[in-house]
Amino acid sequence: MRRNITDIEQRLIVLLKRNSRITITEISKELGVSRITAKKALDTLTRSGRIKRFTVTLEDENREMVLVRTDDASRIPSEYVIERFKLIDGSFISVLFYEDLLSIKDAHINGVDIAVSREQNENVFRMEGLHCDYCGNEIKGKPIMVEIGGKTYYACCPNCERDLKKRRELMPNMD
Repeated sequence: MRRNITDIEQRLIVLLKRNSRITITEISKELGVSRITAKKALDTLTRSGRIKRFTVTLEDENREMVLVRTDDASRIPSEYVIERFKLIDGSFISVLFYEDLLSIKDAHINGVDIAVSREQNENVFRMEGLHCDYCGNEIKGKPIMVEIGGKTYYACCPNCERDLKKRRELMPNMD
């Protein structure tokens, strides 16, 4: 059984999606917690398996790729695979660099699509239990992110977003 994720862990995931190389010191400042608390949250997420890996995406990795559809994923050597998806019908789509397509032999390819670009959205949220920094209510759906003094706060609605910004004007030392 998977335990519920804490509010700090939710916020940490958002930070890591934006920059997987952020330091513990930067995390602690952004979250408004001690370095020890930030490190414990990161350790918990990695130890529990919620965070599978930390990645770096290079500019060249976002172009010249192919999507290869096969019935047997083992026929495409893993060293060529950028990503692999198992589909509901039991087949697989593997993402490879275009130049590696010629290196796979006997893969029994069902289809190939050439990608001319790749976009990754860092703002996709699958969160539960994240609370509004203004009213404290649980945020349903995508949170509204408010940047104040180098920190990210979360609002559940435009009214809370506005009031968070007002609070900043009234309390300049909020950061």
